[in-house]
Amino acid sequence: MANTAHTTDSKMLSWHALKEWAIVVRAVEQGRHFILFRKGGILEDGFSVASNEFLLFPTFEHQSRQYIKDEYRLDYDMLEVHAPVDKVVIRSAARVASYYESSDKSRLLKLNRYHIYNDLFLDYRMQWNRDKPVSVMLVRAYRLEEPIVVDMKGDYYGCRSWIRLEHDDLKGVRIGKPVVDDIIFDRIKREVDGVMAG
Repeated sequence: MANTAHTTDSKMLSWHALKEWAIVVRAVEQGRHFILFRKGGILEDGFSVASNEFLLFPTFEHQSRQYIKDEYRLDYDMLEVHAPVDKVVIRSAARVASYYESSDKSRLLKLNRYHIYNDLFLDYRMQWNRDKPVSVMLVRAYRLEEPIVVDMKGDYYGCRSWIRLEHDDLKGVRIGKPVVDDIIFDRIKREVDGVMAG
């Protein structure tokens, strides 16, 4: 990531932030989730990568317990109980390491070990905007040295993938170390690229 460990990013006037289910963001930060499947929100005409580097913005909008693997449902329940009101705590940034588009469910199922979604989620994702392929992002996460607490604003609500966080929300953003080391992530990337490009 361009913003390496111990680099202060206070000069950046804004960051792109990707809205993602809070349970998925938690798993990304724990090194248990590496693949994001997107098709764009109701307010968007499909999905596109607004920035290769972005903050992860945990959201409870549209988050659904039925679409995650059983072993992550206790974490889901705990997050729901302790969900902040009118604020979002951002603890990580991410970089897109690989990007693909696919409508081949059998291929996407082969990525099962790299995310916490269950098979029902893929059906749910593929049925939305049926004429568009699923965007598949392999992301590498980086911890922030200090969490950012963001007040929810009107522009942050709604079914959209990307939002812009402005300078007032970003005071003291410092990108820390990657969640998983180079050896582990390079192996995951080779395996994911092998499935998607094979």
